Parts: sequence; structure tokens; C-alpha cells
Amino acid sequence: MAVQFLASGDTGLTVQFGFDVDRALSAQIMALRAAVDDAGLAGVIETVPTYRSLLVHYNPMETSQSKLIAALKPMIAQLDSGKNDKARTFSLPLCWEGDFATDLTHVADFAKMSPEEVISVITQTDYFIYMLGFAPGMPYMGDLPEALNIPRKKVPVKRVEKGSVMVATGLTVIYPSANPTGWHVVGRCPVPVFDLGRADPVLLSPGDRVRFRAVDGAEFADIEGRVADGRFDLEELAG
Repeated sequence: MAVQFLASGDTGLTVQFGFDVDRALSAQIMALRAAVDDAGLAGVIETVPTYRSLLVHYNPMETSQSKLIAALKPMIAQLDSGKNDKARTFSLPLCWEGDFATDLTHVADFAKMSPEEVISVITQTDYFIYMLGFAPGMPYMGDLPEALNIPRKKVPVKRVEKGSVMVATGLTVIYPSANPTGWHVVGRCPVPVFDLGRADPVLLSPGDRVRFRAVDGAEFADIEGRVADGRFDLEELAG
């Protein structure tokens, strides 16, 4: 489809590239985000990538939608969607013992696998972060194999814990805080994806890649303890 420019109030412009959850489409969005951020356009405050679009927040006292569209069109025509110099790769610990994976058996039954096979698939998947949303720093990551494309729960639960790793609709998320959910809990990550105590509270960014590393309860507790008292080095997450 042709790129569409959609007004988002009087301080936002949405650049819409398509309608699917698709890595090629996401690459275009990330490339435009990088181009806009690098260009330093007057009046642009922030860019926010989503599954299918880039939202450009701007100060209407300094620029306008028509000026932004005029500036964006040549950028879009020259996008290099194969290049993302800012993308990073993370290796995140995942514990699926005991109460950390309350829905793992249900997910395994759905996929006609054993719980061990489900975790094997999850830890062998190279995840791509499409966007952040719902809660601060929460990554929407794809893509799981079709066998794990389980729908959301018909009846959401009122609370799952911070760090819960959950699957649904072929995607995986990590909760930055305790929240209600309709997703299925398959494990827990001891490293917060959002922490106001860090210089940059948001750990992951759209375009980054993640691979989970299975850890047992003892290692989970060790990492959680070092996070709590400030001894955990984020460099340990280098993929």
C-alpha cells in the first residue's frame, strides 16, 4: 500500500505503512524513525514506532503537518530499511520453574508439546521487538512458530507479577509491573524491562533483538538479588 499521512490531533502526525505485523514493514518504520531522529527537524519532539506506523509528535508553534509531510516524503523515498545501526541484541534470563510459569502446561497442551519442548522453542526463537506499549517499557516481541500461536484467554486474570513472560497470538511480552492480563504466563525474567532507578529506565527498544536463556530457580534468585542491591551489570545481557 502507499504510505499514508494521518492527522493525530494538532500535535501528532501518523505515517502509516501497512496493516500487518511484519518484519519488513517494521524495518521501514525503524528506518524512517532513524532518519527523522537524525535529521533534527524543527519542532519534532518525539517519534513513536508501532506495528504499522510511526507517530511523530511535534510542537505546532514551531512546525505544521504540511511542513512535516513535505520533509518526510523525500526521506521515505530514500529509506534504507536494511540498515539499523541502533539495534542491539539481548540475552535475557528466563525461569519457568514452579509458580513462574502458571500457564505453561496449558500452552503445551494447545501446542501438542511437552512443557520442556515449549521452553525449548521459546529459548531458540530469535525475537524481534516491534514496539513498546500497554505499560512503560513493555516489549511486543515476535515471532513464535505457528504451533505456539495460541489465542488470548477468554477470561483475563486480575494479576500477574512483574517480569512475567507471556505468549499469545504468536507474540511474546514481558510485564514491567504487576498487571491484569489475558496472555499466558510461561516464565519470569528477573531483570526489569523498566526501572526508574536506571539512567535509562527503558531496557529494550523497537528494533532490538532478544533471545531467552533458561535459568533455574537458584540463578533466578541470584540475579534478582543483584538487581535489587545494584550489583547486576546490564552488560551481562549482551547477546
